[in-house]
Amino acid sequence: MTNVPIDPLAIIELTNLKAAGKLEDLAKHSSLATKPEWIGELAADSDYRVRCHLASNPAIANYPEVVQKLAVDKNRDVRKALAEHPALAEHPDIIERCCTDKAPNVRSSLANNPSLSSFPEVIRKLVVDRAWTVRSALADNPAIASFPEILEKLAKDRNKTVRYWFAQNPAIADFPEILEKLASDRDKWVRASLATNPTIPSSTVSTQSLKPRPATEKAPSL
Repeated sequence: MTNVPIDPLAIIELTNLKAAGKLEDLAKHSSLATKPEWIGELAADSDYRVRCHLASNPAIANYPEVVQKLAVDKNRDVRKALAEHPALAEHPDIIERCCTDKAPNVRSSLANNPSLSSFPEVIRKLVVDRAWTVRSALADNPAIASFPEILEKLAKDRNKTVRYWFAQNPAIADFPEILEKLASDRDKWVRASLATNPTIPSSTVSTQSLKPRPATEKAPSL
C-alpha cells in the first residue's frame, strides 16, 4: 500500500459526502484513497450501486483485500465494474477469476480491458468463450495486436457481430491477409465496418470490395 498525499480540501469534501449519506458520490470520488478506512465500509455497503462505483475507482488498486471482496460480490454488475478496472493488471488472480465468471457481462468487460495485453493465456481462453458477446468485446480490444493467432481466429469467427467489431479494431492494420479476408467477408456489415476503420492501408485493401452500409440501416451492437 502506497502513501497517499493528503489534500485538506478533498478530506473536507469526502467528509461532507459521508455525512450527507451521498455514498455513491463518495465511492467514485478521486480522492477516496485518502480515507482508506472508508473503502472497506463502502465495499460492504448494502447498495450495489455504491459497490459498483467503488469497483471502478482507481483508489482501490492498492487495497487487495477490497479487490478480492468485490471480485466475489453477489451482484454481477459490481463484478463487471471491477473487470473494467484500469489497474486490474496488478491483480492477476482477479483477472483469472473474471475470466471464468459465470456472468457473460463480466467476462465481456474483462475481454475489453486494455490490461489483457500482459495475459496471453487469458486472451486464449476468451477467444473461444461460448458467449459471442465476450468474443465481440475481445475483438474490439486493441490489446490483442501482439497475438497473430488470436487475430486469425477472430477473423473467421462464426458470429458476424464478432467479425463486425473486429473489422473496426486498429490492431488489424498490419496484417494484410486478415484485412483481405475481412474485405471479402460474406456479411455486408463486416465489410462496411472495415470500410470505416481509419487504420486500413489503402495499398493493402481494395476499396472497391468495401461497401459502406446505408445510413438508414442499423449496425450490430454489443
